[in-house]
Formats: sequence, structure tokens, C-alpha cells
Amino acid sequence: MSASASQVPSFIGKYNVVREIGRGASSTVYLAEDPFNNRKVAVKRIHAHLLTDEHKAIRYRRALRNEALLAGKLRHPHIVGVYDADGEANPPYLVLEHLDGAPLSRFTRPDRLLPVEQVLDICFKVCSALEHAHTRGLVHRDIKPANLMLQTSGDVKVMDFGTALQSQGDITQINGIVGSPQYMAPEQVREEPCTWRSDMFSLAIVAYELLTGRAPFEGESDYATMYKIANEQPTPPSTLRPGLPPQVDAVLLKALSKKPEDRYGHWMEFAQALLSVNQGLAERKVRHREGDAFARMRQLPFFSGFPDSVLWEALRLGTLSLRPADTVLMEEGAIGDSFLLLLQGNVRVMREGFKVATLEPGVTLGEMAYLRRDEPRRTATAVAETAVLVLEIRNEALHRASEQLQICFDKAFIDLLLHRLVATTSQLQNLAKSSMSLLP
Repeated sequence: MSASASQVPSFIGKYNVVREIGRGASSTVYLAEDPFNNRKVAVKRIHAHLLTDEHKAIRYRRALRNEALLAGKLRHPHIVGVYDADGEANPPYLVLEHLDGAPLSRFTRPDRLLPVEQVLDICFKVCSALEHAHTRGLVHRDIKPANLMLQTSGDVKVMDFGTALQSQGDITQINGIVGSPQYMAPEQVREEPCTWRSDMFSLAIVAYELLTGRAPFEGESDYATMYKIANEQPTPPSTLRPGLPPQVDAVLLKALSKKPEDRYGHWMEFAQALLSVNQGLAERKVRHREGDAFARMRQLPFFSGFPDSVLWEALRLGTLSLRPADTVLMEEGAIGDSFLLLLQGNVRVMREGFKVATLEPGVTLGEMAYLRRDEPRRTATAVAETAVLVLEIRNEALHRASEQLQICFDKAFIDLLLHRLVATTSQLQNLAKSSMSLLP
């Protein structure tokens, strides 16, 4: 039953409640204001009636405490931020990053499906988030569309680590069958140990549902659904939606293997498989190429010193664009207030009308305007020789970015300039040797 306006509290702890924004079986989420940090937050409060039973109260308080302790350690652009918690309050509550958007559960009906390329890009980002959690010893155990928030910006956030499993540490675990039956892995159904591959199985179910509007395992009851998960093979998704790229079947069915060891060997292998399908689509909007751009950036030597979370920040900081051949990217003598990262294609560099170099992916263009604020004038013209994919970052945006991102860029720029200096010195030495050999 929805709460009426009179039931919405004015305050929860120190937070001024604005309105109710969501309600589930175990908790209500409120939009609130944090007067100390001057920001909007989401306050998730356990239903009071669930705490009347002592044993259930212990479980719900433990879940909230787990979410605060475990998710609070994670810093990733695709995992919701945890700000505060009070497990002893009555009822207990958790304070989270406020997100504008809707859960992916809104997009699982056949008449509300998202574009294929967007679904694949979303799943790539969730892989990155869960890989980050895995490296810190966490298994989510409840990956489902309702726990994945699609923001109005098109981004995605993983939520609700209340039933997460930690492979090390002294946090009291929640045992028994946990998670939502429709999205459980076979080993969860059998109450066997869960690993990160269990989350992979669950994410594959989410992807299947977002692409087809149908769950791969559907029974008349939870028990019937769990039986099918453990024993039956899913219908290939392209059977339910013939327009899907044929590679989707192979990727999702592998991730839905009954045996964990038959699934992908690591998170980014699954992510790369999803990305490969996306790269094969003929038409894709730039906003749905972020996974592609991230993968390209990760492979470039320029970004070798960037942690994944910082690399995502760099990607978000800039504007991703596809530009056709012969586009003038920057012009000699013009004032520059940004620099470009070349992710795909080739660029020719001209000085005073003469071609001086051809640049390949992995280099920056116009970075001197960032490094030398007192002299932002362009020293060369850059023209796309082929169609190019570039990330443009405004100088002022980087100056205002996180300190870690600025340090990573500064180091990468220094390494790049040293490499160019060494290359130029080598060319001059070779030129000098050639000149000497011509002397009588």
C-alpha cells in the first residue's frame, strides 16, 4: 500500500524529507536534502512492520549494515554511492547518492524495449562495475533489472548490495538462498557457494530480458522457475526476436551455461564479447559507443596508468564524436580551449601548408593549450585523413576534475612529450649522420 502524504516523515535523522520516490517489499526510498553537504540524497528506510519479528529484524538490519559497509568501500562510476547509514535507528536507514532515472525493470516489456546497442552498452558498463566489485572480494548475489538504475543521462548504476557476499573480512554474511528466484544462477538455486560467475549468469538473464522482453526461465511459481534454471536450456534470444544480431545467441548462451566454469573466464572477457557484438552493428548513436570508447582507451599506452574508475571519469569529462574524413579538427593560429584524444582513425598534421606527420590512435592533439595556459594558440592544423572517433576534453573541465585524474593526465602528457623529444632527437641525429656522409 502506498504511503499517503501524511505518512511521509518530515525528517529521517538529519535529512529533510522531500517526498517518497520508491517503495519495495522491504523498504521505502525518499528524496531528501542533506543540509550539511547541500545536496539531494536518497534515503532508504526499512519498513517498520518488518522489524516486529525479532529474527526478521536481525536479518534486515544485517542486510542494511552489509550494504553500508560493503558498497561504501566501492568507488566506481557505475556503482551507486553510499554516504551514511544508521543501523540502530528505528527503523534503520541508509543514505545513498540520488539518481535521476528509472530502474531497468521498466524496460523489460516487449513494448518498452531499449535499442539493442544501448542494452549492450549498458551491460558492458555493468560488467565493469561488477569486475571492480570482484577485485575487492564482493559478489552481489542479486543482480536484476530493479537493481540497475538507468539515469536520464543514459548512464547506469548498480544498486543494492544488501545481500552481497564478501570473500574476506569479518562482516557477518547472510546465508541461505538469497536473491530473486527469476535471476538466480543454478548454483544459487542449489545453495552452493556463489562466485562472481553467479553474478555473470544473473546479468546474462537481465540482458536476455532487456533484448527480448521475456525471461529465459519462466515457471508458474518460484520453485518451477528455479527448477528450469537448474535443469533446462534457454531458448536462443534471436528466436524470440529475429532481428537481433546472430552473435547475441552465442554470447548470452555461454554466459548462461549451467556450470560456472563453462561461462566466461573473467568479467572483461564477457564485456569484450558484448562489445564485439555492438561493434558489428551498422548504425550506432555516439552516446551508445561509450563501452567501445572505454575498451579502445584501455588498450592505448597513453592510458596505461589510469585505473578503470579514473578512465571512466576521463570518458565522462569529454565529448565523444565521430567525424568524417577531411574534417578540420584544429587550425594553426587559432586559440585553443580544449584538446583531443584520437581513439580511431588517422589524422594528418600540417604546418604552414606542408604535411609534417600522420597520427594514429592513441595520441593527443592540442594538449599544449592545456599545458601552457599563457600560450593557447594552435601551432599546427589537424585534419582527419579517415573517419575518426575523438574524445574532446575542455581544458577548464580537466582543471576542475578530480586530483587523481589530473595527476594521471599530467604523467601521461609528460611521458608523451618525452617520447616525442626522444623521437625528434633520433631524427636529428640520423639527419646529422646523413649530412656527414655527404662531406668529401
